[in-house]
Amino acid sequence: MSHSNTAASQIEAGNWLRALRLSWRITRMELAEQTGFGTAEIVAGIEAGQVRLPRAAYAAFARVFALDAASFADSCDAYYAVAAEKIRSAA
Repeated sequence: MSHSNTAASQIEAGNWLRALRLSWRITRMELAEQTGFGTAEIVAGIEAGQVRLPRAAYAAFARVFALDAASFADSCDAYYAVAAEKIRSAA
């Protein structure tokens, strides 16, 4: 299985986060500032599926998007669990 296939779910997670950010009409820099997490470049990496959103940041992102923290965490975990499973099954 290629790296691009194993990362597909992580890219989907990034696309989901990008869609949330755009629906709130905030920039990557604003999201980074409002969450207290990283920089616009790190947010761009998460949205591109190159960097995984750390669990420690879930609550801050949920707060910015006015989402229930547990539901937001469940959504993130579902995307990232699928990505991890694809990587394990490729090994």
